[in-house]
Amino acid sequence: MNNSSIKKSYKRLLIVLSIAIITAGGVFMFSMLGKSQEERRNREYEVSLVETLKDSYEGVEEIRFSNANYTNPPGSWTCVVELFFNERSIKYKINYSKNDKRISDVSLERENRKEDREFLNSHLGKTSKLTKIIYSDGSEGEY
Repeated sequence: MNNSSIKKSYKRLLIVLSIAIITAGGVFMFSMLGKSQEERRNREYEVSLVETLKDSYEGVEEIRFSNANYTNPPGSWTCVVELFFNERSIKYKINYSKNDKRISDVSLERENRKEDREFLNSHLGKTSKLTKIIYSDGSEGEY
């Protein structure tokens, strides 16, 4: 095998490897961009839901979010929320519409959790003091 054919095979190998690396890098960047958009959207929904929960219930001391999920095609956003009051806490699944600022917490009825529903109904009102928030990404804040 002569020297020029070896150079050609190395050149082809280098081109193939370069294309593979560029493709893998592009896929990685797009996946990171998608994750970033999802985290931003979840934060928007969580902040909006905090406002709605504080406008709905009196005495909320802490709110924790987990298992945030946005449906595809867009329309509904769900999460598990845990509300902490002075007396106790309640953890349940919520469907939320940011546009309507409407909460659907049918999981309480579906699971026949009458005591929890009665407790929430007894705390209807508004929380005006700062409330500790733990977002679904683990970050914390006050609102």
